[in-house]
Amino acid sequence: MARPATGKTPLRNIRVPDELWSAAMAEAKGEGRSLTDVIVSDLHRYVNRRRRERGALDGESATDVVEQG
Repeated sequence: MARPATGKTPLRNIRVPDELWSAAMAEAKGEGRSLTDVIVSDLHRYVNRRRRERGALDGESATDVVEQG
């Protein structure tokens, strides 16, 4: 679930095609989530996956580096 708004997370601006934004909003709403929650969760997964892949190549630990809030 989404965390309560604290006003401490910086706002970011991104460009997303209208059709994709609308579809993502509908999917998130259907799950009872905010689109911000979906985006943040997916960014965590992306960063952790890339770091694990890079770590595996560098011989580092494959543990998650970025924790989800």
